[in-house]
Amino acid sequence: MKTAHGLAGSSRRRLTRVTSASSEDRFLSPMLAPRFALDTKTLRGADLHLDIAGLTARSAQRKRRDALWASIVESGCSIAARLPPHCRLALPLDSVETPPDVLILHLATSLIATKLDASRLELEFGENTLASENDALFYALAALRDLGVGLVFAGLGAGVTSLTLLRDRAFTGLLSALKLDRQILLRPHTVAEAEPPLIRAIVRFGADFGLTTRADGVDSPETLAFLTDVGCAEGRGAALGHAETVPCFLSTHGFGDNAHDEG
Repeated sequence: MKTAHGLAGSSRRRLTRVTSASSEDRFLSPMLAPRFALDTKTLRGADLHLDIAGLTARSAQRKRRDALWASIVESGCSIAARLPPHCRLALPLDSVETPPDVLILHLATSLIATKLDASRLELEFGENTLASENDALFYALAALRDLGVGLVFAGLGAGVTSLTLLRDRAFTGLLSALKLDRQILLRPHTVAEAEPPLIRAIVRFGADFGLTTRADGVDSPETLAFLTDVGCAEGRGAALGHAETVPCFLSTHGFGDNAHDEG
């Protein structure tokens, strides 16, 4: 398995580009939405929410041409380093059409700078990204997987081709988790009558392929009970807890606002 140190190599000069957690936090106003195991209601991780407008402005102000994903990766690594080891942080990379080669290098560099193990991170890709049929996508996902990063198919159920795409990508063995889109849980009652069998099928499919299934939009006790009953492993939403700033998240869950050093 490749290590972050091996991938970074001559790119150590990029370390100066990774900002500190405190300056990153002040600019981006990151929020963490807690993610719980639905059967035990224990904290499993968090989903990163960022001020996308602020990120875009920050990228535009830089002399170098950084994509949005670069700021998300930098901020995500510095924040994940402050969380306890069992708490995996999911980073939203829905806007990335195809993971570029430099994403892997940039991630490896950020991991070194923050002394963070890659297994502490998960990258969420949407349907638009995973639908690509080029070799670059598969090589990039394989490299990220080998680095130890979790790969999540996010927004599942929102697009018309999601189920076919899920089948195709599950067979590649590159995914580690599935994330049900909140819209599949929040549709009007007349439409939602058909959703329970679909959700059951997705959860069962994920289990058959050894994938963790999680849900976004667990906003009511009824939704929580249903998802728990069908075997959905993790979820986030109003019925479980609200998104908070990083210091508040650490305080709420009894971790204290201290960085967790990887060594």
